[in-house]
Amino acid sequence: MTILIETPRLIMRHFTLDDANDVLQFNSNERVTRYTGDAGFCDNLQASTNVIKKLWLKEYETYGYARYALIYKEHNKLIGFCGIKYETQIERPDIGYRMLPEYWGQGLGFEAAQATLEHATNDLGLTYLIGEVDENNDASHRILNKLGFNEIKRYQYESHPLIQLEYDRFPTIESKRLCFIEQTKQYIDDVYALFSHPKTCAFYDLSTFSTLEQAAELIEQDDLARRQGKGVRWLLKIKDSDKVIGSCGYKYDYKDRSARISYEIHPDYWQVGYAQEAVSTMIAWMFGSIKSLNRIEAYVMPENLASTKLLKRIGFELEGLLREKGVWKDSTHDLNLFSLLKSKPQ
Repeated sequence: MTILIETPRLIMRHFTLDDANDVLQFNSNERVTRYTGDAGFCDNLQASTNVIKKLWLKEYETYGYARYALIYKEHNKLIGFCGIKYETQIERPDIGYRMLPEYWGQGLGFEAAQATLEHATNDLGLTYLIGEVDENNDASHRILNKLGFNEIKRYQYESHPLIQLEYDRFPTIESKRLCFIEQTKQYIDDVYALFSHPKTCAFYDLSTFSTLEQAAELIEQDDLARRQGKGVRWLLKIKDSDKVIGSCGYKYDYKDRSARISYEIHPDYWQVGYAQEAVSTMIAWMFGSIKSLNRIEAYVMPENLASTKLLKRIGFELEGLLREKGVWKDSTHDLNLFSLLKSKPQ
């Protein structure tokens, strides 16, 4: 058994098909499923087996995470589940938990949910989560509020009055000369100034911007990716000023523990070390803050000598040439693949 999360009283691990009887026990309990929307769905052994096989095991394979089996240490008993699920209907990672009624009222729900939240932010690298509760489920509502979730909206779903809450913690970091700030529409002019310069986009998979609408679309896309749990993008601002000089970010795949970075500096600020400072700071934060991260990659066009030199200086190794891997601007492009492993930090 591989322990994924451990607290003073609980252990969380992946479900296996051997857990079918225990899953049936808590998922067929009317008190457990009263507010869940799936009451009566799992009322026999075959149904509980299907939940494990076709839902949780499939999600482990697809996303690298899902609901985890919740084990009460003292009795060595599987009493429910807790974990993060990628909710496809809203395209957001969702926190959820349930357990047998005889274990209610002992603080175990909060203990499990708090540890799961720490796992999501520290191990999975998630900065945004959703939690949904029935309006009548006061206990779960209190747990989410205590964890720092804030209400977004209330709505009706299949006769259930639901409250949707969010946990939003954008990571702000800094280097010697730079602040890494959230890219919002407040900075639309800065994003446009960055990507409307032809030199910025010379080796980039974006065409040079010609309208503010393109900048707005990019901001929305990057924000959506973060809320979906796919990565983070920062704007780079010179300390003690309002001057935005570039941006950087990553896309993360928890399943294979790898991330791909990208970065750009406005040409007016080239050749003064800002790119190396930004990339070095970002990857140090990534390895330090995403415990599961093992590998960072960068794709670079062979003609982009500046990025090639930068990556080599900070420890990246060239793995090889990906022939015509890039497709943008009505053409295909060869890309060099660089990587940095956690076992060989900069």
